[in-house]
Amino acid sequence: MKKITFLLCTLLFSVTVVAQRYTTEIFNDNEIIVSSDVSYGVNFNPYIDSALLGGTNLQPLQADFYMPSPAVDTVTNRPVVIVWHTGSFLPKGINGSPLGTRQDSAVVEMCSRFAKMGYVSIAASYRLGWLANSTNLDVRRGSNLLAVYYSIQDAKALVRFLNLTGGMNNPFGIDASKTIMVGQGSGGYLTFAYATIDKHSEVAGPNKFKYQDSTGIFGQPVLPGDPYVDTSIVGDIDGFGAEVVITGQNTLGLPTMDYSSPGRNYINHPGMPDDILMTINMGGAMGDGAWLEQGDVPMLSIHSKFDFFAPYDTGMVYVPIGAQFFAVVSVTGSYGAIKAANAFGNNDVFLDENYTDAVWVDQQATNPTGEECLYTVEIPPAQAATPWIVHTSPWNWYDPNDPNITSTDANPNVKSTSIAWMDTVMSFIVPRMATVLQAEGVPAGIVETTQTFKVYPNPASDVVAIKGTNGSTFTSVQAFDITGRVVYASDATGNSLSIDVSNWNNGIYLVQIATENGVQVKRIVVN
Repeated sequence: MKKITFLLCTLLFSVTVVAQRYTTEIFNDNEIIVSSDVSYGVNFNPYIDSALLGGTNLQPLQADFYMPSPAVDTVTNRPVVIVWHTGSFLPKGINGSPLGTRQDSAVVEMCSRFAKMGYVSIAASYRLGWLANSTNLDVRRGSNLLAVYYSIQDAKALVRFLNLTGGMNNPFGIDASKTIMVGQGSGGYLTFAYATIDKHSEVAGPNKFKYQDSTGIFGQPVLPGDPYVDTSIVGDIDGFGAEVVITGQNTLGLPTMDYSSPGRNYINHPGMPDDILMTINMGGAMGDGAWLEQGDVPMLSIHSKFDFFAPYDTGMVYVPIGAQFFAVVSVTGSYGAIKAANAFGNNDVFLDENYTDAVWVDQQATNPTGEECLYTVEIPPAQAATPWIVHTSPWNWYDPNDPNITSTDANPNVKSTSIAWMDTVMSFIVPRMATVLQAEGVPAGIVETTQTFKVYPNPASDVVAIKGTNGSTFTSVQAFDITGRVVYASDATGNSLSIDVSNWNNGIYLVQIATENGVQVKRIVVN
C-alpha cells in the first residue's frame, strides 16, 4: 500500500490565532487550492499560429484562480485581486526575457499571498504579440497600441466572466463588484489603461496614435491621419462590435471563423458589468496622460526612478528585442500619473487617511515632490554607459538556467532579495487595498480560531475519532478531500464522533468541525 508522508505534526494541540482577514495571512500554503487553466473567454489574435489552435486564430483566454480551500473557508463573497504579468506584450521567448507568463515567480508569489489573506486571486493571461522590431514607426507604434487595446478588452472580458459566474452558482465564492487589479510591467500598462480609458477619442484622437503614412499595420491601405485602432475591425475598448463570424467548432473545441468577414472581435459575456475598485501599477506607464480624468478609480504605483524601458515621469518607451532597443511612443510614467490622480482627488480615499506606517512615510521621501500613493524604487544602474541594466523590478526572480536570459535582463535574481522586495510591495499596497474595501463596506474581519478538538488516530486506515476537550461540542462535521470535494457530512451534535474511513482513497483530508463559536479544521491522512 502506498505510504503518504504528511509533513505536518500529527499530534494535535491547542493553539489560538488572531488575525485580520484581507490584511494578514490567515491561511497557510496547504490550505490554498489553485484552479488552473480556467477559460474566461476567447478572442482573435493575428500573431498566433492558427495551426496550434486547430486552424483558427480565436485564442482561448485563460487564468489560474488561487483561493482558500472550501474546507477551511466558508466565505462566499470574497473580494477578487487580478494580477497581470509582465513581458512587453510579447510571448516569452520572443520578448528577450525569462519572464512573461502568468506562471512568473512574482505573480505566483503575489497570488499565493493574497489567497492566504482570504482573497480570491487570479493570475491571468492576455493576448500577446505586436511588431516590435519593425523599422516602420507606424507599424511598430500602431501594433503596440493595439496590443494594449487587446489586453484591455481581455481584462474586461475577465471581469465580466467573474460577474457572470458570481451571479450564477458562484463556484469561486466571490463578490465580483469588489475587484482590484495589479499589473507588473506591461501588466501595469494594462491596469493604468483599464482605469483611465473610457472613450474611443482617447485612443483615436492623439496624433501619436494616428498613421503618418499610407500603409496599415497589416499591410492594408490607410490614409495619413487615420487612427491606428479601427473599431470596425477590432471592436470598441469594452470588447463590443465588429463581431467575428463564427463558422463552427474545431476538434479542440475552439470556434472557427470566416476570415473573409471584416470583423475580428469575439464578444465575451455581454450584459455583465466590468467595473473595478482600484488599480495598482508595478513598473508600467500610461499611454497618454490625457487619459486620466477626475473620477477615475483610485490608483497606486511602484516604479523605479531609473527605469530605462518605462519612464518614471514622462518620456519614450524603449522595448528590448534581442540586443537592440526600439523606441515606440512617449508615455506618462507613474510619477506623472499619480501626481495627476492626486490632484484630481481620485486618491482622496488614501490621502484622507493620514497613514503613519513606515513604508508609506518612506515613499514620500523618494519622489520629487513627496507625492503620496507612489513608491519609488531607487536602485541606480551599476554602469552609466549601460542604463538599461538596472533593477527596475527587483521583486522578480527566475530560473538561472532559463534559455531566454539575455545581457539586458536587470533583476538581481536572488530569491531572498526578491522576496524582501515583495514584502515591501505588499506592505505598501495591502493596507491601502483594505482602505478601499472598507469604504465599499467590506471591513477587515477578525478571524479567531481556538483548537479544542482531538482527531485520532492520524494517520488512519479504518476509523477516525473526533473528541471535544474542555467541554467543547460540535454542531456538524464535514470532511473534504484535497480538491475540496465533500466525502463525509454529519449534522450530529455532541462532543464525540467516529467516522469510517476504510473505503476512502489514500491521501490527505480536511475535517471541518463546526461549533457555535466558529469553524475549526483538522488535517488527517488516510493510508
